[in-house]
Amino acid sequence: MVTAVTPRILIEECVRLGVSQEKLLYEIGLSREYIHNASGRVPVEKMYVLWNSVIRLSGDPMFAMHAAEKIPFGTYRAMDYMMAVSSTPQDALERTSQSFGLFNSAFQLSFRMHRDLAYLELSNAGNPRDLLRPYVEYILAIHLMRLRLVTQVNCTPVEVHVAYKRPLLMDEYHRVFGAPVRFQQSANRLVFSRHLMKMQHPLADPELCELLEGHLRHSLRRLSGDQRPLAEVQEALSHNLETGTMTLPGVARQLARSSRSLQRKIHENGLTFRSLLDSVRQERALALLADHDLPLIEIASKLQFSSSSAFCHAFQRWMGKSPHQYRKQLS
Repeated sequence: MVTAVTPRILIEECVRLGVSQEKLLYEIGLSREYIHNASGRVPVEKMYVLWNSVIRLSGDPMFAMHAAEKIPFGTYRAMDYMMAVSSTPQDALERTSQSFGLFNSAFQLSFRMHRDLAYLELSNAGNPRDLLRPYVEYILAIHLMRLRLVTQVNCTPVEVHVAYKRPLLMDEYHRVFGAPVRFQQSANRLVFSRHLMKMQHPLADPELCELLEGHLRHSLRRLSGDQRPLAEVQEALSHNLETGTMTLPGVARQLARSSRSLQRKIHENGLTFRSLLDSVRQERALALLADHDLPLIEIASKLQFSSSSAFCHAFQRWMGKSPHQYRKQLS
């Protein structure tokens, strides 16, 4: 899940470029009210669809980095302010990575020091190459922009590493990061010098920083508790892809809950039973498509679709491309 703040600011930036907000909301299947909910959260699969849509409709292949440059300080609330009042860049990035799950529970952000270098690394539970390129650019760029703002110094990485292939356009990488960018690496990360990480922040406030960190830890614990029932629903649906029990009443019986209470818990998290089923099907579809010998009709059957055309239509909605295009990309 991803905080609804991110799709809201991406859509607002697209609207400034003349893109229809209604069209974007329709493509990702969310309402205007939902993305303006301060506590709302969006499945990462919908974010993948949104990234594909904003880049296509804006006509800007570097939209992610351009958006990261324009987002006002304070948009990410406590996380932004905690970076500002931390004592050093090292302190700021350590605290930010520890609270990252509050804003994005689909990926992991980690910070570590090794000898004379420091690494801020973005990953997921699987292959780092599974991360969509705009997501990598956005998260790395926004952390660098924030670091430059709170230190009031043009912090420059030693290097930037990304797992995807080198794109055609390179000028914006050099302008935004100001450092060599290495492609097809084993990880997505910003690499800094140890010396830079020890610089004192001009607005450091240890007491306020401790209060903000406590607030973020409490929010993470509460979020974890709220999402546990949803994880159970997703696990049940994943298991049921093999048996065909894909209805809300059927899953509720499995979990020893009433249909009404389960539906209420799902709605409290800003989701629907259909969207959870979609996310489980999409995750399984991506894994099955990696087997190039598996026919689409068989994949559709394994995912409980009525036909291969129904599966192709759903996959196009999820990923903004057909299963054939996705397989070609994998190759």
